[in-house]
Amino acid sequence: MGVSKLDILYRRLLLTKLFIRGWGRPEDLKRLFEFRKMIGNRERCQNLVSSDYPVHIDKMASLAVSNWPKPMPLIPCLSWSTASGVFTTGVLSKSINWRELEKQYYTQTVYEEEIIHMLEYCGTDSFKMGQEFVKHFTSSADKLTNLNLVSRTLNLDISNQVVSQKPADCHNSSKTSVSATSEGLLLQDTSKMKRFNQTLSTNKSGYTSRNPQSYHLLSKEQSRNSLRKESLIFMKGVMDECTHVANFSVPVDPSLIIVVQAKEDAYIPRTGVRSLQEIWPGCEIRYLEGGHISAYLFKQGLFRQAIYDAFDRFLHKYAN
Repeated sequence: MGVSKLDILYRRLLLTKLFIRGWGRPEDLKRLFEFRKMIGNRERCQNLVSSDYPVHIDKMASLAVSNWPKPMPLIPCLSWSTASGVFTTGVLSKSINWRELEKQYYTQTVYEEEIIHMLEYCGTDSFKMGQEFVKHFTSSADKLTNLNLVSRTLNLDISNQVVSQKPADCHNSSKTSVSATSEGLLLQDTSKMKRFNQTLSTNKSGYTSRNPQSYHLLSKEQSRNSLRKESLIFMKGVMDECTHVANFSVPVDPSLIIVVQAKEDAYIPRTGVRSLQEIWPGCEIRYLEGGHISAYLFKQGLFRQAIYDAFDRFLHKYAN
C-alpha cells in the first residue's frame, strides 16, 4: 500500500522540528523505562492509586484501557501498535533533529553502554531483532522502507515466513543473521553474508591502494551513515519500550475495541510492526481510504460511527 501524497505535502509545509534538544537527560530516560515496567502490569498498576481517585483520560487511550481492570470500549483513531515507525520511517521522521541526536549518542556513552540495555521489548518487530538488518544496510536512512533494495544488494533469498522466537531467546539470536518483520522479511543465510563481507573487504583494499584520498572521503561518509543507523536503532528501541502496546496488559475484553486506520497513512506506518489484531485477538480494525490528513478532515463521521458501535457492543454484553 502506498502513502498519501497529501500527508507528505502537509508535513513539508510545517516548519516545526522534533527533538531539537536531543534525547533528554539520561537519568530521565532511565526513570521513564522503570515507570513503564511498573504500569505495564495491570495488577501492579491498579494499586498505585486509591480506588476512589478521580481519573480523567484525554490522551491514545490504548494504554489507559490496557491498565483498566474492567471491560471498556476503546476506539483508537489513526493510531497503531507502536510509535516507533512514526519517528523512524513516517513523515515525521523528516522533522527530527537527527544531527543533534547523533552527536549526543556519540559523545555521551551512557546511551549505548547503559540505557540501550534497559530496552526490554522483544517482539517480532523488536529493535533488537532488527539490529543486524540495519547494520548491513548499505543505503542511507532515508531508504529504510525499501526492503526490496536490501535483498538485491545482498543477493540473498527472501522467505515469506516470519521468525518466531521466545522472549528469552531474543538476547541470544546470534544464529540468525537478520531477523524478520511482520511483512515476512527473513535474511538468514549466514554463509552468504560472510561471502558478501569478504567481497566488500577485498574491494575496499583494492580501492584504497588506487585512490587513497577518495577512500578517506568515502570512509567519512560511511562513518556518518553508521552513526545515523545507530541513532535510528536507538530511537526505535526507546519508542517501542515506551509505547508498544505489547509491553502492556491486554485489555480485559478486546472485542470492545474498534480500531480506525487510514490505508495510506504516512504518519503512522504499519509496515514492519506487529498488527493490533495479533496483539489484541478479537479486536476489529476498520480501514479508511486515503491518508492521515484526509481522514482527519473528511472522515469524522466514520470515527463517530465506530464510537457508537463500540459502546453499543458494551451495552449488549455488560448492561445487565
